[in-house]
Amino acid sequence: MEENELRAALRDTITLHPEPPPMESKTAIAAARRTAMRRNLLAGIGSAAAILGITLAVIPGQGQTTGSGTGIQVAGDPSGASLPFPTETPSWADSTPSAGEKTGPSWPPENSGDATADTGPHYQNGKKLLTAVVAAVPDGYTAKTGSTSDGIPFRSHQSTIEGEFWRNMAAVAIGKGDGVGELLVEVSEPGNDLPSDACALAKQFWGRGGDCTPVTVGKAEVGVIHEGDGTAWAGYRHSDGTVVYVMQATAPTYGDPATNGLQPLADLPLTDAELAALATDASFR
Repeated sequence: MEENELRAALRDTITLHPEPPPMESKTAIAAARRTAMRRNLLAGIGSAAAILGITLAVIPGQGQTTGSGTGIQVAGDPSGASLPFPTETPSWADSTPSAGEKTGPSWPPENSGDATADTGPHYQNGKKLLTAVVAAVPDGYTAKTGSTSDGIPFRSHQSTIEGEFWRNMAAVAIGKGDGVGELLVEVSEPGNDLPSDACALAKQFWGRGGDCTPVTVGKAEVGVIHEGDGTAWAGYRHSDGTVVYVMQATAPTYGDPATNGLQPLADLPLTDAELAALATDASFR
């Protein structure tokens, strides 16, 4: 297939498929917050999806023939339904399905169509983690309830299956005076492939990297990283393989201050030593 034929096929695809309606701002912000909290999205899922779309567009037998006379067929789902794009490669992906075997994602029963638990024990683990995070809010700060003026909850939690292990996350907006910041904890259960070295581990948090300072807590070594003046996090790996990240920020990691009127905290709530100690806290395991 030559370049002009490919260009014609892509043009027909765009012409035959109308632009989807825009999302409401509240829905868009909530969706963006949920996906931003998953570090693997920083690795370029959008690029992979774009390549997949182009590949399907030029594979014969994947849809209906366009009217360009090139013989190229455009990918399409006759039912018009859209399937969720998993955030991690499930364990079944490397196996070869037998004839007639179902090849779609097969998440656990507590997951309704994607990698995030909606019910069941892992969903409850996320709720328990949120309770522990609220209890860890430092003195002088309050754990906010309710939601922002644009409808984003001040407290949230989620549990997702990441291949062979589960990752739980919980976040709470914390207030002091007119300022609002955030305390967030992410826990990867044993079976994860995160590094053992304290600083190498800290740099893996959402793939953000940064200059790390090792902090000693008893006999434990914790990696602490600052990102500017308004964000810092600590990472610690327990002896059983459980990995805990604790992040603090002078402003929530979601929403638009110009829209919801939130003012940032004047300073980070925790010192590096306090942040590191919190990462080793047994209540987050």
